[in-house]
Amino acid sequence: MSGQDSRKYEEDAQIALAEAAQRLETLLAELANRLRPFPSFLGMTSVQAVEVESPLATGRDLGCVVVDPEGRLCRFDVTAISGIAGIAESDQVEEFQPLDLSSLEYIAYASAAIQMLAEELRRRGG
Repeated sequence: MSGQDSRKYEEDAQIALAEAAQRLETLLAELANRLRPFPSFLGMTSVQAVEVESPLATGRDLGCVVVDPEGRLCRFDVTAISGIAGIAESDQVEEFQPLDLSSLEYIAYASAAIQMLAEELRRRGG
């Protein structure tokens, strides 16, 4: 097998992974759209999201990965901000940050998210 042949297989594999990730992205968005109301995050009434653990050991710290009500995989950040003395001790700002995932990482997280959301839909009788 020549070097050119092996590169072709690697390129074909990357294309297949990207196509699979795209299909899972579509499925995840469709499933998330069916869950209304979308689950709240850790009992917070102001945040709708479901935490997702990847079954894949990526070696990267991505923070708290969640799926949002639109079916997007995001990092969820909570930042505490100091309040004005006497009015409020502190407040918090919740943000969803886009993730830069490889196709393989996306597939792992999306698969786990789909399983979790499908279970929630079944629990609701859908």
